Amino acid sequence: MSRRVKLSLRKYCPLVRIGGEAELVVEHDGEKPIKAYFVTHAPVRGFEKMLEGKNPLFVVEAAMRICGICHAAHAIAACEAIEHAIGIMPPRDGLLLREAIGLVNRAQSHILQEVMVLPDMLKKPVREKIYQKLVRLFNDVCSLLLKIGGSPTHPSFLTIGGILKKPAEASFNEARNLIKCIIKDYFEVKEILLNESNWTKLFTSLNEIDVNVDKLALHFFYGDRYNIDVKGITTVRQAGSDVYRESTSNIAFYKGKVVEVGPRARLETYFLKKMKGLAGIQKARIIETDLVLKRVEEILSEVDISAPLRARELVFGKGLGIGVYEAPRGVLVHKVELNEEGRVRKYEIVTPTMFNIPVMEKAATLISLDAVEIIPRIFDPCIPCSTHLVKVRK
Repeated sequence: MSRRVKLSLRKYCPLVRIGGEAELVVEHDGEKPIKAYFVTHAPVRGFEKMLEGKNPLFVVEAAMRICGICHAAHAIAACEAIEHAIGIMPPRDGLLLREAIGLVNRAQSHILQEVMVLPDMLKKPVREKIYQKLVRLFNDVCSLLLKIGGSPTHPSFLTIGGILKKPAEASFNEARNLIKCIIKDYFEVKEILLNESNWTKLFTSLNEIDVNVDKLALHFFYGDRYNIDVKGITTVRQAGSDVYRESTSNIAFYKGKVVEVGPRARLETYFLKKMKGLAGIQKARIIETDLVLKRVEEILSEVDISAPLRARELVFGKGLGIGVYEAPRGVLVHKVELNEEGRVRKYEIVTPTMFNIPVMEKAATLISLDAVEIIPRIFDPCIPCSTHLVKVRK
Protein backbone atom coordinates (compact mmCIF):
# COMPACT_ATOMS: atom_id res chain seq x y z
CA MET A 1 0.00 0.00 0.00
CA SER A 2 1.43 3.40 -0.92
CA ARG A 3 2.01 6.02 1.75
CA ARG A 4 -0.46 8.34 0.05
CA VAL A 5 -3.23 5.78 0.45
CA LYS A 6 -2.26 5.09 4.03
CA LEU A 7 -2.63 8.77 4.90
CA SER A 8 -6.28 8.59 3.85
CA LEU A 9 -7.05 6.15 6.66
CA ARG A 10 -9.10 7.70 9.43
CA LYS A 11 -9.88 6.63 12.94
CA TYR A 12 -13.02 8.07 14.52
CA CYS A 13 -12.94 8.19 18.33
CA PRO A 14 -16.26 9.18 19.94
CA LEU A 15 -15.03 10.65 23.22
CA VAL A 16 -16.27 9.64 26.65
CA ARG A 17 -15.50 11.02 30.10
CA ILE A 18 -15.25 14.63 28.91
CA GLY A 19 -17.55 17.64 29.32
CA GLY A 20 -19.85 17.43 26.33
CA GLU A 21 -20.25 15.72 22.95
CA ALA A 22 -17.19 15.49 20.71
CA GLU A 23 -15.03 13.10 18.73
CA LEU A 24 -11.38 12.96 17.76
CA VAL A 25 -10.79 12.16 14.09
CA VAL A 26 -7.26 10.94 13.35
CA GLU A 27 -5.62 10.52 9.98
CA HIS A 28 -2.95 7.84 10.24
CA ASP A 29 -0.62 5.63 8.22
CA GLY A 30 -1.74 2.44 9.92
CA GLU A 31 0.81 2.82 12.72
CA LYS A 32 0.88 6.38 13.97
CA PRO A 33 -1.27 9.53 13.81
CA ILE A 34 -0.44 12.06 11.11
CA LYS A 35 -3.17 14.64 11.65
CA ALA A 36 -5.90 15.00 14.27
CA TYR A 37 -9.19 16.91 14.24
CA PHE A 38 -11.20 17.71 17.34
CA VAL A 39 -14.84 17.88 16.28
CA THR A 40 -17.58 19.06 18.64
CA HIS A 41 -21.23 18.11 18.28
CA ALA A 42 -22.95 20.05 21.06
CA PRO A 43 -25.81 22.16 19.68
CA VAL A 44 -25.36 25.93 19.75
CA ARG A 45 -27.76 27.67 22.13
CA GLY A 46 -26.83 31.21 21.12
CA PHE A 47 -26.19 32.80 24.51
CA GLU A 48 -24.26 35.77 23.09
CA LYS A 49 -27.13 36.60 20.73
CA MET A 50 -29.74 35.94 23.40
CA LEU A 51 -28.16 38.53 25.72
CA GLU A 52 -28.62 41.39 23.23
CA GLY A 53 -31.16 43.90 24.51
CA LYS A 54 -31.21 42.39 27.98
CA ASN A 55 -30.74 44.00 31.40
CA PRO A 56 -27.19 43.44 32.76
CA LEU A 57 -28.54 41.72 35.88
CA PHE A 58 -30.08 39.07 33.63
CA VAL A 59 -26.75 38.68 31.82
CA VAL A 60 -25.06 37.22 34.91
CA GLU A 61 -27.91 34.77 35.51
CA ALA A 62 -27.89 33.66 31.88
CA ALA A 63 -24.12 33.60 31.30
CA MET A 64 -23.46 31.21 34.18
CA ARG A 65 -25.90 28.77 32.57
CA ILE A 66 -23.70 28.41 29.52
CA CYS A 67 -22.12 25.56 31.47
CA GLY A 68 -22.97 23.23 34.33
CA ILE A 69 -19.29 22.73 35.18
CA CYS A 70 -17.63 26.17 35.05
CA HIS A 71 -20.79 28.11 35.96
CA ALA A 72 -19.26 30.44 38.58
CA ALA A 73 -16.39 31.28 36.22
CA HIS A 74 -18.81 32.61 33.60
CA ALA A 75 -20.80 34.53 36.22
CA ILE A 76 -17.65 36.19 37.59
CA ALA A 77 -16.36 37.11 34.12
CA ALA A 78 -19.78 38.59 33.28
CA CYS A 79 -19.82 40.60 36.52
CA GLU A 80 -16.30 41.90 35.87
CA ALA A 81 -17.18 42.94 32.30
CA ILE A 82 -20.31 44.86 33.33
CA GLU A 83 -18.63 46.47 36.36
CA HIS A 84 -15.85 47.64 34.04
CA ALA A 85 -18.42 49.04 31.61
CA ILE A 86 -20.30 51.07 34.25
CA GLY A 87 -17.24 51.99 36.31
CA ILE A 88 -17.86 50.40 39.70
CA MET A 89 -15.84 48.23 42.06
CA PRO A 90 -17.34 45.80 44.61
CA PRO A 91 -16.34 46.27 48.27
CA ARG A 92 -13.33 44.33 49.53
CA ASP A 93 -15.22 41.58 51.38
CA GLY A 94 -17.56 41.10 48.43
CA LEU A 95 -14.56 40.60 46.15
CA LEU A 96 -12.99 38.16 48.58
CA LEU A 97 -16.14 36.06 48.81
CA ARG A 98 -16.49 36.17 45.00
CA GLU A 99 -12.92 34.89 44.71
CA ALA A 100 -13.67 32.04 47.13
CA ILE A 101 -16.78 31.02 45.19
CA GLY A 102 -14.78 30.96 41.95
CA LEU A 103 -12.01 28.88 43.47
CA VAL A 104 -14.45 26.36 44.96
CA ASN A 105 -15.88 26.02 41.44
CA ARG A 106 -12.36 25.39 40.14
CA ALA A 107 -11.76 22.68 42.74
CA GLN A 108 -15.18 21.20 41.92
CA SER A 109 -14.28 21.00 38.22
CA HIS A 110 -10.77 19.60 38.82
CA ILE A 111 -11.95 16.86 41.17
CA LEU A 112 -14.63 15.81 38.70
CA GLN A 113 -11.99 15.58 35.95
CA GLU A 114 -9.74 13.53 38.24
CA VAL A 115 -12.60 11.05 38.60
CA MET A 116 -13.09 10.91 34.83
CA VAL A 117 -9.41 10.26 34.05
CA LEU A 118 -8.87 7.56 36.72
CA PRO A 119 -9.22 4.60 34.28
CA ASP A 120 -6.44 6.08 32.14
CA MET A 121 -4.20 7.13 35.00
CA LEU A 122 -4.20 4.61 37.86
CA LYS A 123 -3.71 0.87 38.04
CA LYS A 124 -6.92 -0.98 38.86
CA PRO A 125 -6.30 -1.88 42.55
CA VAL A 126 -5.38 1.72 43.40
CA ARG A 127 -8.11 3.14 41.19
CA GLU A 128 -10.86 1.28 43.00
CA LYS A 129 -9.54 2.48 46.34
CA ILE A 130 -9.36 6.15 45.44
CA TYR A 131 -12.56 6.44 43.39
CA GLN A 132 -14.86 6.64 46.40
CA LYS A 133 -12.56 9.13 48.11
CA LEU A 134 -12.78 11.45 45.12
CA VAL A 135 -16.56 11.13 44.88
CA ARG A 136 -16.92 12.00 48.59
CA LEU A 137 -14.59 14.96 48.10
CA PHE A 138 -16.65 16.15 45.15
CA ASN A 139 -19.82 16.00 47.26
CA ASP A 140 -18.12 17.94 50.07
CA VAL A 141 -16.92 20.64 47.68
CA CYS A 142 -20.45 20.96 46.27
CA SER A 143 -21.74 21.34 49.83
CA LEU A 144 -19.13 24.04 50.45
CA LEU A 145 -20.28 25.98 47.38
CA LEU A 146 -23.88 25.73 48.61
CA LYS A 147 -22.90 27.28 51.95
CA ILE A 148 -20.91 30.23 50.59
CA GLY A 149 -22.49 30.70 47.15
CA GLY A 150 -26.14 29.79 47.63
CA SER A 151 -26.16 26.72 45.38
CA PRO A 152 -23.85 23.79 44.51
CA THR A 153 -24.15 24.80 40.84
CA HIS A 154 -24.96 28.20 39.29
CA PRO A 155 -24.36 29.98 42.64
CA SER A 156 -27.10 32.56 43.15
CA PHE A 157 -25.09 34.87 45.42
CA LEU A 158 -22.94 36.13 42.51
CA THR A 159 -24.14 39.43 41.07
CA ILE A 160 -22.99 42.74 39.64
CA GLY A 161 -21.38 44.86 42.35
CA GLY A 162 -20.37 41.97 44.60
CA ILE A 163 -22.47 39.45 46.50
CA LEU A 164 -26.28 39.53 46.28
CA LYS A 165 -27.00 37.90 49.62
CA LYS A 166 -24.65 37.24 52.49
CA PRO A 167 -24.36 33.65 53.70
CA ALA A 168 -26.12 32.78 56.95
CA GLU A 169 -23.68 33.01 59.86
CA ALA A 170 -24.23 29.36 60.86
CA SER A 171 -23.64 28.16 57.27
CA PHE A 172 -20.54 30.31 56.96
CA ASN A 173 -19.07 28.86 60.15
CA GLU A 174 -19.85 25.38 58.86
CA ALA A 175 -18.03 26.27 55.65
CA ARG A 176 -14.95 27.32 57.61
CA ASN A 177 -14.88 23.93 59.30
CA LEU A 178 -15.71 22.00 56.14
CA ILE A 179 -12.83 23.47 54.13
CA LYS A 180 -10.36 22.22 56.75
CA CYS A 181 -11.72 18.67 56.37
CA ILE A 182 -11.64 18.92 52.56
CA ILE A 183 -8.00 20.03 52.59
CA LYS A 184 -7.04 17.14 54.87
CA ASP A 185 -8.89 14.57 52.75
CA TYR A 186 -7.55 15.96 49.49
CA PHE A 187 -3.96 15.78 50.74
CA GLU A 188 -4.32 12.00 51.05
CA VAL A 189 -5.78 11.77 47.55
CA LYS A 190 -3.10 14.04 46.09
CA GLU A 191 -0.31 11.86 47.43
CA ILE A 192 -1.80 8.78 45.76
CA LEU A 193 -2.45 10.55 42.45
CA LEU A 194 1.06 12.00 42.23
CA ASN A 195 2.78 8.72 43.10
CA GLU A 196 3.99 7.55 39.69
CA SER A 197 4.31 3.95 40.87
CA ASN A 198 0.49 3.93 40.90
CA TRP A 199 0.26 5.05 37.27
CA THR A 200 -0.58 2.87 34.30
CA LYS A 201 2.11 2.20 31.71
CA LEU A 202 0.23 4.40 29.26
CA PHE A 203 0.02 7.37 31.61
CA THR A 204 3.67 7.05 32.60
CA SER A 205 4.64 7.25 28.93
CA LEU A 206 3.07 10.72 28.77
CA ASN A 207 6.00 12.05 30.81
CA GLU A 208 8.12 11.83 27.66
CA ILE A 209 5.63 13.46 25.28
CA ASP A 210 4.91 17.18 25.12
CA VAL A 211 3.61 19.95 22.90
CA ASN A 212 5.98 22.86 22.53
CA VAL A 213 3.64 25.85 22.51
CA ASP A 214 3.56 29.08 24.52
CA LYS A 215 1.58 29.20 27.75
CA LEU A 216 -0.98 31.91 28.55
CA ALA A 217 -2.14 32.66 32.10
CA LEU A 218 -3.26 35.95 33.65
CA HIS A 219 -3.44 35.26 37.39
CA PHE A 220 -3.18 32.21 39.59
CA PHE A 221 -6.34 32.62 41.64
CA TYR A 222 -8.53 35.17 39.87
CA GLY A 223 -7.92 37.19 36.72
CA ASP A 224 -6.52 40.51 35.54
CA ARG A 225 -7.52 42.24 32.31
CA TYR A 226 -4.30 44.27 32.43
CA ASN A 227 -2.24 41.09 31.98
CA ILE A 228 -3.55 40.48 28.47
CA ASP A 229 -3.95 42.36 25.22
CA VAL A 230 -7.55 41.42 24.49
CA LYS A 231 -7.22 42.85 20.98
CA GLY A 232 -4.53 40.21 20.41
CA ILE A 233 -7.13 37.42 20.68
CA THR A 234 -8.53 36.21 17.38
CA THR A 235 -11.25 33.61 16.96
CA VAL A 236 -11.84 31.67 13.76
CA ARG A 237 -13.79 28.70 12.54
CA GLN A 238 -11.91 25.40 12.39
CA ALA A 239 -10.75 24.95 8.80
CA GLY A 240 -8.48 22.85 6.62
CA SER A 241 -10.52 19.67 6.37
CA ASP A 242 -14.00 18.50 5.42
CA VAL A 243 -14.06 16.80 8.83
CA TYR A 244 -14.84 20.17 10.43
CA ARG A 245 -18.06 20.66 8.46
CA GLU A 246 -20.24 19.50 11.33
CA SER A 247 -18.14 20.97 14.16
CA THR A 248 -19.82 23.66 16.26
CA SER A 249 -16.71 25.18 17.87
CA ASN A 250 -14.55 28.15 17.08
CA ILE A 251 -10.86 28.18 18.00
CA ALA A 252 -8.82 31.03 19.51
CA PHE A 253 -5.27 32.27 19.01
CA TYR A 254 -3.27 34.85 20.95
CA LYS A 255 -1.22 37.26 18.85
CA GLY A 256 -1.46 34.78 15.99
CA LYS A 257 -0.05 31.89 18.01
CA VAL A 258 -1.40 28.63 19.37
CA VAL A 259 -1.24 28.87 23.19
CA GLU A 260 -1.95 26.43 26.00
CA VAL A 261 -4.14 27.71 28.83
CA GLY A 262 -5.16 26.08 32.10
CA PRO A 263 -3.57 24.60 35.23
CA ARG A 264 -0.11 23.98 33.79
CA ALA A 265 0.06 27.46 32.24
CA ARG A 266 -0.86 29.01 35.60
CA LEU A 267 1.60 26.92 37.61
CA GLU A 268 4.48 27.55 35.24
CA THR A 269 3.74 31.29 34.95
CA TYR A 270 3.16 32.15 38.61
CA PHE A 271 5.02 29.43 40.53
CA LEU A 272 7.80 28.98 37.95
CA LYS A 273 7.29 25.24 38.33
CA LYS A 274 8.07 23.38 35.11
CA MET A 275 5.60 20.56 34.53
CA LYS A 276 7.21 18.07 32.16
CA GLY A 277 5.34 16.14 29.48
CA LEU A 278 1.63 15.75 28.84
CA ALA A 279 1.39 14.05 32.23
CA GLY A 280 2.51 17.40 33.62
CA ILE A 281 -0.89 18.87 32.70
CA GLN A 282 -2.62 16.43 35.04
CA LYS A 283 0.02 16.82 37.74
CA ALA A 284 -0.47 20.59 37.57
CA ARG A 285 -4.22 20.16 37.95
CA ILE A 286 -3.75 17.98 41.04
CA ILE A 287 -1.27 20.39 42.63
CA GLU A 288 -3.41 23.41 41.77
CA THR A 289 -6.46 21.88 43.45
CA ASP A 290 -4.53 21.67 46.71
CA LEU A 291 -3.36 25.29 46.38
CA VAL A 292 -6.79 26.73 45.61
CA LEU A 293 -8.38 24.86 48.55
CA LYS A 294 -5.78 26.42 50.86
CA ARG A 295 -6.52 29.84 49.37
CA VAL A 296 -10.24 29.30 50.03
CA GLU A 297 -9.45 28.48 53.67
CA GLU A 298 -7.41 31.69 53.90
CA ILE A 299 -10.24 33.78 52.42
CA LEU A 300 -12.93 32.29 54.66
CA SER A 301 -10.83 33.02 57.74
CA GLU A 302 -10.37 36.64 56.59
CA VAL A 303 -13.67 37.73 55.08
CA ASP A 304 -16.17 39.59 57.28
CA ILE A 305 -19.71 38.78 56.19
CA SER A 306 -21.09 41.56 58.40
CA ALA A 307 -19.24 44.12 56.27
CA PRO A 308 -20.71 45.47 53.00
CA LEU A 309 -20.59 42.79 50.30
CA ARG A 310 -22.10 44.77 47.41
CA ALA A 311 -21.70 48.23 45.92
CA ARG A 312 -24.51 50.51 47.15
CA GLU A 313 -25.47 52.08 43.84
CA LEU A 314 -25.69 50.54 40.38
CA VAL A 315 -26.28 53.00 37.56
CA PHE A 316 -26.45 51.31 34.19
CA GLY A 317 -25.58 53.34 31.12
CA LYS A 318 -23.51 53.36 27.97
CA GLY A 319 -20.11 51.69 28.20
CA LEU A 320 -17.65 49.04 27.09
CA GLY A 321 -16.38 46.40 29.49
CA ILE A 322 -14.02 43.45 29.59
CA GLY A 323 -14.09 40.68 32.17
CA VAL A 324 -11.08 38.41 32.32
CA TYR A 325 -11.02 35.40 34.62
CA GLU A 326 -8.97 32.25 35.11
CA ALA A 327 -11.65 29.58 34.76
CA PRO A 328 -10.89 25.94 35.67
CA ARG A 329 -9.63 25.27 32.12
CA GLY A 330 -7.83 28.58 31.66
CA VAL A 331 -8.28 32.10 30.28
CA LEU A 332 -11.93 33.17 29.96
CA VAL A 333 -12.89 36.51 28.42
CA HIS A 334 -16.28 38.23 28.40
CA LYS A 335 -16.71 41.45 26.40
CA VAL A 336 -19.82 43.62 26.67
CA GLU A 337 -21.10 46.79 25.03
CA LEU A 338 -23.98 48.57 26.77
CA ASN A 339 -26.25 51.07 24.99
CA GLU A 340 -27.56 54.41 26.30
CA GLU A 341 -30.26 52.63 28.28
CA GLY A 342 -27.73 50.36 29.94
CA ARG A 343 -28.88 47.30 28.02
CA VAL A 344 -26.63 44.92 26.13
CA ARG A 345 -25.88 45.99 22.60
CA LYS A 346 -23.25 43.33 21.94
CA TYR A 347 -21.75 40.44 23.88
CA GLU A 348 -18.78 38.21 23.08
CA ILE A 349 -17.22 35.27 24.93
CA VAL A 350 -13.86 33.57 24.38
CA THR A 351 -13.47 30.36 26.36
CA PRO A 352 -10.41 28.32 27.43
CA THR A 353 -11.28 25.28 25.31
CA MET A 354 -11.21 27.48 22.20
CA PHE A 355 -7.50 28.11 22.91
CA ASN A 356 -6.75 24.47 23.76
CA ILE A 357 -8.39 22.77 20.75
CA PRO A 358 -5.36 23.35 18.42
CA VAL A 359 -3.03 22.23 21.25
CA MET A 360 -4.98 18.99 21.69
CA GLU A 361 -4.90 18.33 17.96
CA LYS A 362 -1.14 18.77 17.85
CA ALA A 363 -0.62 16.60 20.95
CA ALA A 364 -2.69 13.79 19.42
CA THR A 365 -0.13 13.38 16.63
CA LEU A 366 2.65 12.70 19.15
CA ILE A 367 1.17 9.59 20.78
CA SER A 368 0.54 6.04 19.61
CA LEU A 369 -2.59 5.43 17.57
CA ASP A 370 -4.19 3.06 20.09
CA ALA A 371 -3.73 5.57 22.93
CA VAL A 372 -4.76 8.76 21.15
CA GLU A 373 -8.14 9.03 22.91
CA ILE A 374 -6.46 9.92 26.20
CA ILE A 375 -5.31 13.32 24.90
CA PRO A 376 -8.63 15.22 25.15
CA ARG A 377 -9.25 13.86 28.65
CA ILE A 378 -5.87 15.21 29.78
CA PHE A 379 -6.81 18.70 28.55
CA ASP A 380 -10.37 18.39 29.96
CA PRO A 381 -12.25 20.24 27.20
CA CYS A 382 -15.62 21.82 27.98
CA ILE A 383 -17.70 21.53 24.83
CA PRO A 384 -20.83 23.59 25.77
CA CYS A 385 -18.55 26.59 26.45
CA SER A 386 -16.77 26.41 23.09
CA THR A 387 -19.78 26.03 20.78
CA HIS A 388 -20.37 29.10 18.62
CA LEU A 389 -21.45 27.86 15.19
CA VAL A 390 -24.74 26.70 13.79
CA LYS A 391 -25.55 25.42 10.32
CA VAL A 392 -28.32 27.44 8.67
CA ARG A 393 -30.29 25.66 5.96
CA LYS A 394 -31.57 27.74 3.06
